Formats: sequence, C-alpha cells, structure tokens
Amino acid sequence: MHIGFIGLGNMGGGMVANLLQQGFDISVYDIQRDKAEVLIAAGANWQNSIPEIAINADVIMTSLPGPKQLEAVMLGESGAIAHTRPGTIWLDTGTNSIEIMNKISALASERGIDSIAAPVSGGAKGAETGTLSMYVGGEQETFDKIKGILEAIGSQIYYVGPLTHAILAKLLINYLCFINTKALGEVLSLGSEAGIDPKQLTSMIQAGSGSSWVAEKLLPSILEGAPGPAFTLNLAHKDACLVNELEQSFKTSLEFSEHLCEVLQQACDTYGGDKSFTKMMDLSE
Repeated sequence: MHIGFIGLGNMGGGMVANLLQQGFDISVYDIQRDKAEVLIAAGANWQNSIPEIAINADVIMTSLPGPKQLEAVMLGESGAIAHTRPGTIWLDTGTNSIEIMNKISALASERGIDSIAAPVSGGAKGAETGTLSMYVGGEQETFDKIKGILEAIGSQIYYVGPLTHAILAKLLINYLCFINTKALGEVLSLGSEAGIDPKQLTSMIQAGSGSSWVAEKLLPSILEGAPGPAFTLNLAHKDACLVNELEQSFKTSLEFSEHLCEVLQQACDTYGGDKSFTKMMDLSE
C-alpha cells in the first residue's frame, strides 16, 4: 500500500517516522514544508499539494488539529476527496466532530472511498515511540485491510464497530481526563493552602481511591516543574466543546461539559492556547 499522509505536527510527524521505520511507502504533505524535512531524509516522498497526495494513494491518512482543518483538507475542488481514486481508504487519526466525520465519510462513500476513524491517545511521546492507543471505527473489512498500518503506530488498538463510536469513545475519555486534571488542581491548591505538602498529598492520592492516570503519570513531573504534555490548551478546549455538543444528540446529561469548555477557554485566555493542557490546574490557585 502507498500511503499519502497529510498533517505533520506533533502527532503526524511521529506516526510517519514509525511507518517509515516499518518499511511503508509514504508520501507526505503539510502547509509547512519544514516539518517534512526530517521525514524526507528518512525516506518519505514530498508532494506539493493535497491533490498530488490523493491521486496516487491507496490509503490517505490525516492528522489535523480539528474539524475546520479536516474539512479544508478533504472537501472542495482542491480537497482530497475530489482527487482520490475509488477503492482508496481514508484513515483519520484526529479527534473530530461526529457531524463533520459523517458528512465527509458520506461524500467519500459516493466516490467509492472507504472511511476509518482512528482517533489516537498517548500524545507526542506515544506517536514517537509507536505506542499510541487507537480507537477504531468503520467497516470490519476495511479495518482488516489497514490493521498493519495501525499496528505500526499503536500498541493498543480497540476496534469499536461503527465510525462514530470511535470518535465518541475518544471524546468521552478526554472528557474524563480533563475533569480529573481540573479536580486535581483544586485538591492540590486547597491542600497547599492548608499547609499539606503537595508531593506528599500526591503520593497519598496515588495510593488511595482518588488515583488516576493523571495523578500517576503527570502530577509527579509537573510538581518538579516540567512543562507538561505537548497536548495544548487549544486542543483540549476544542475537544471539551465537542463533548458539550454531544448533549444535542443524546438523552444522557454530561453535567460538567459546559463548565469544562468555559474553564479551558479561561485557561487559553490566561496562559495562552499553546501551553500544555495541564496549565488548567493553575486556575485553582
């Protein structure tokens, strides 16, 4: 399979590097060519436009910041769908709107293009090391065809059935992560105000019923002054607001979703959207 990969940011660049190491034939494109230089040196083929990527690909992979960028890349006269051959597979690794994914996949289907949603978790580090968790939705037959690609970039692959289930699962998991991050910030702030050593409180949290992935994996380094994961406040805000939109389609109430979207907007305004999403913890101080 020849892969055409669009989007070479923190996540996309790491995924392409691992695919090259596994021997895949890859062409790449990004609006910033300098992001591709290391990958070109490692064997990737540069293409000058989205149509050039699409026309020769057996699999088109996208790794983009959000729904707006995805629509711009996939739709329109210069978009990938207009230049893709029937029988091609489109594999998106971003966290996107269910509505937008349904819209694009329906248009792709009309041209004989199969769609797979495979939002990833694990951050830039996971992309670099090929240890991403992936939540995969789409037709079983299509999933089977691209499973080898997924195994080259992820160590935990969850096939969940329909396309939208993969997106929904990723959004809900992020929702839990962000709520937990905010709550930990509040707990540590109140504990510090009362005179409890934050490192000792963190150890007690990790040993008790309030522990979590954030407490186990992120808190120790943050307390040492590390900047936090590369996943930004802007991206967290985008995901939180996508979660908030889910209540338009489901009966179940997500009680904290609207407030979480507001909190992350405040954190973006206060610290800058390019900072790690863990900066939201500082709003509790």
